[in-house]
Amino acid sequence: MPEEVSYGFKKVHPSEKRRLVLGHFEAIARRYDLADALLSFGLHFLWRRRAMRRLRLHIGDRVLDLCGGTGDFAVAAAKAVGSAGMVVVCDISRAMMGAGRRKAARAGVSDRIVWIQGDAERMGFARDSFDAVIVGYGIRNFVVLEQGLREMHRVLAPGGTCMAMEFSIPSTPWVRRLYQFYSFRILPWAGALITGTAAPFHYLSESIRVFPAPEQVQNLMTANGFANTSFERLSNGLAVLYSGKKRSPNIPSSTPSQPPFRNFPVSP
Repeated sequence: MPEEVSYGFKKVHPSEKRRLVLGHFEAIARRYDLADALLSFGLHFLWRRRAMRRLRLHIGDRVLDLCGGTGDFAVAAAKAVGSAGMVVVCDISRAMMGAGRRKAARAGVSDRIVWIQGDAERMGFARDSFDAVIVGYGIRNFVVLEQGLREMHRVLAPGGTCMAMEFSIPSTPWVRRLYQFYSFRILPWAGALITGTAAPFHYLSESIRVFPAPEQVQNLMTANGFANTSFERLSNGLAVLYSGKKRSPNIPSSTPSQPPFRNFPVSP
């Protein structure tokens, strides 16, 4: 574990970044979905649908929605895997998952989703537990990106797919300049108007700037065990979809011999 990690433009102790990120999500959980929709101008709905199409879930799949927050991906995955499948949401914020549980109830899929409060970089799930792992806007918040990638690879079953959706910097120069103005001048003000606090949105803008470029993230995925890695820029690069597979062994994979989790705190 490094002595210092990036928290936006600052360097902090790893435990401090974890504490600050958790505090941000706990503070905005109640109005997170509204802020997400308004501040992305609705684009995040299109990006999530694109991610789910690429993930290609099947009836009966076991899916991990890592950093799952308010459960947008979890609800979509629960509908895709049917009553024979299962979706596990893992997130550090109990408040975010509380909002997600209410969303799942409204969608009628509560019985297919399990909510686990946990750290993405130190998961207690058994190896090879999930057919798919999906992360929405979460890898940017990892304390150590490589450790998070290794954990995602560990819990993914052989032949399974990992997909991460993350914010990035637009490709076109004039769009990039407009985005710079919006993210540092408009976004914190609008975020505070919606949620009551600007700090999470200042961090969001800074953390996007210091996060590795898509090519670097793809290389890190390959270096940490994933095969067939790729990335796709969405909306001129405002968001990027990263994907990778866990190599299948020479013999057919079987259902994990252990349950996917044991003795975890479940969000009430």
